[in-house]
Amino acid sequence: MKNKHKNKSKSLNAMIISSLAYLVLGIIMIVWSKSIETAFCYTLGTALTVYGLFNILSFFLSRETSLVLELITGILSTAVGIFTLISPNTIIGVIFFIIGILIIIVSALEIKYSFVLKSFNMRYWWIYFLLSVIVMILGISTILFKEFFAEMIMIFLGTLLIYEGISGLSILFFANHYGKKATSNSRMIDAEATDVDSD
Repeated sequence: MKNKHKNKSKSLNAMIISSLAYLVLGIIMIVWSKSIETAFCYTLGTALTVYGLFNILSFFLSRETSLVLELITGILSTAVGIFTLISPNTIIGVIFFIIGILIIIVSALEIKYSFVLKSFNMRYWWIYFLLSVIVMILGISTILFKEFFAEMIMIFLGTLLIYEGISGLSILFFANHYGKKATSNSRMIDAEATDVDSD
């Protein structure tokens, strides 16, 4: 029981760090959108490498609660991050494609988490579901119609990443809140059932 609780805490910590990483990366993309792309590549490479290694480590430390997608994301992020650090000039041409893919993957995970909120009887779970679908569509759009966004693509992607960070943290908050509430209600029902049986 203690190991299960410990693994759950590690998974939550991994999600919190990931969400904070999206926030930081999104802010960097917006604030320094007109800066030298090579410098941005080094920043992105470092962020992806750290994020990827953390996901890989988290997967092996909490196998019971981790998703295979988390491991795949970790491996891909680490590989891309290292390659970006080694050869930033090569990666510039596909840098926005990579970020778009990352946004799509994270949105897919948040769609899954929105159903977790539904299972906890959260009234407005569908808002998170709908917003995650919209962000996923926007992520796909930045890949298919890069020319349409032109010079604004870095700011646009940065905004999506900031949203992903805030959304991830809020989903964790509500999942924790409603999860505790559901557990409390379950214990009350069990206690009432025990009282009835004893009578």
